[in-house]
Amino acid sequence: MSTPRRPVGLITAVFLGTFMALLDMSVVNVALPDMQTHLHARITDIQWVVDGYTLCLSAFMLTGGALGDRFGRKKVFLTGLALFTLSSVLCAVAPNTATLVIGRLLQGTGASTVTPGALSLLAQGFPDQAKRARMIGLWGACSALAVVLGPLLGGALTDSVGWPAIFLINVPLGIIALTAALKGITESADPEHAATDPVGQVLGIVWLAALTYAVNEAGRDGWTATQNLVLFAVAAAAFVAFVAVERRVPRAMLPVSLFGNQRFVITNIASFMLGFGAYGTFYLLSLYLQQVQGTSAAMTGVKFLPYSAAIAIGSTQAGKLTARFGPRGVMVAGYGLVSVGLLGLLTLTPSTGYGQVGVLFAVLGLGMGLGIAPTNAAAMAAVPRERSGAAASTVNATRQVGTALGIAVLGSLLNARAEISVARDLARSGSALDPGERGSAAHLIVTQHGAAPSHLGLNLRAAQRYFGSGFVDGLHTSLLVAGVATALATVAVLLRLRTPKAAPQPQRPPQQAREEGQITA
Repeated sequence: MSTPRRPVGLITAVFLGTFMALLDMSVVNVALPDMQTHLHARITDIQWVVDGYTLCLSAFMLTGGALGDRFGRKKVFLTGLALFTLSSVLCAVAPNTATLVIGRLLQGTGASTVTPGALSLLAQGFPDQAKRARMIGLWGACSALAVVLGPLLGGALTDSVGWPAIFLINVPLGIIALTAALKGITESADPEHAATDPVGQVLGIVWLAALTYAVNEAGRDGWTATQNLVLFAVAAAAFVAFVAVERRVPRAMLPVSLFGNQRFVITNIASFMLGFGAYGTFYLLSLYLQQVQGTSAAMTGVKFLPYSAAIAIGSTQAGKLTARFGPRGVMVAGYGLVSVGLLGLLTLTPSTGYGQVGVLFAVLGLGMGLGIAPTNAAAMAAVPRERSGAAASTVNATRQVGTALGIAVLGSLLNARAEISVARDLARSGSALDPGERGSAAHLIVTQHGAAPSHLGLNLRAAQRYFGSGFVDGLHTSLLVAGVATALATVAVLLRLRTPKAAPQPQRPPQQAREEGQITA
């Protein structure tokens, strides 16, 4: 009997497509100052280069998975990948901020079908759960590495070539992924189990978009700003309507019955907490290295290499371990290590040496690597294969919403605690400012990253010392919240996630097995 060829086309397409989509979540951050200078943009406008992508990625993710199940997973994946590649060109040649933001909105829309589509294609292409778990482990490594390598690659390309290069690099990668997908993936769809569900689609987009936008803005304007309160209300109302519609339509975009499955619920809660705790603090740790320790953007990427390498090692091993032992034990180990890493970072001070930082980064990265793959595998195992698109989009959407909420909530906690700490230090210094003036001065020192307001009579070194101490105090508060949240997810997985052993599969003729694989080299 001949040995089946390796599904090179499938693997190349889904890994490369996912890498591009997730890389663009973080690659732009270090290039924002260069973009602002060359496009003569305001900081409030340039921030939409980041937020526009996140908004569309979150808002359309549930829709992207459902469309794949309905109209064809390969077709929808190719459409999203092509849109992402073409919109990358638009971003690179953008003559002004408005054009760049439009390009980023289109990129996020394309990415919203690529990420869940890739996971769904892996579920279809590898029906054997052990092989699927190993591939999802490798895919998880690719996903996580894309996020953490973004600042390193973005800094290098911006410094050496210019900011358009961070978008142009997607063009050859996109062409390779599209070619591999066209040749290496055979179409699969389950229209009898999925519907267009237009009302559910619209409501899903509205509540995710309103929630993501409100969370992003709350991190800057405050949680009680009128606009944000209205957006939170719209998100809540749309979510309630979405659930009501999905309960009644005969073939829903996201069957509410899936959430009657305890394994599926626990997996999505864990995915949310991983996004909130681990991904949410990544941004804060980057600020710690740059704003407190004075590390350049490019060198910050280098200092995250232990983090990246540990994610790669953990994800690779997670696939193998999940295939052998099931997802629960691997998830407990991964989430537990994330908790240990986050709580271990409470030992940071403004002058902590990189040796200690690097070790803690490695612990955190290893936990993330061990946690991502079994979480995705558990979500796929909890539902029938014909709903793989819905499951993939849901578990990715919960992690994405958790990430957005983590960045906003943890960032707000950090800033609030930092201002309290700086005001306390000003009082201890013998400053003649009254409490109200100290509060205003502390706000300026924190928001201006250690600049010394002229009316304080402080030299720059003193202001920077207060800022560094206050930032670390705030970081400790955020890390404590993130660590406890991830620890609670670990306990929930340990106590409540029960994955039954798969029933033995009947022997199938070689021809049938090849057809069910739905892949070619």
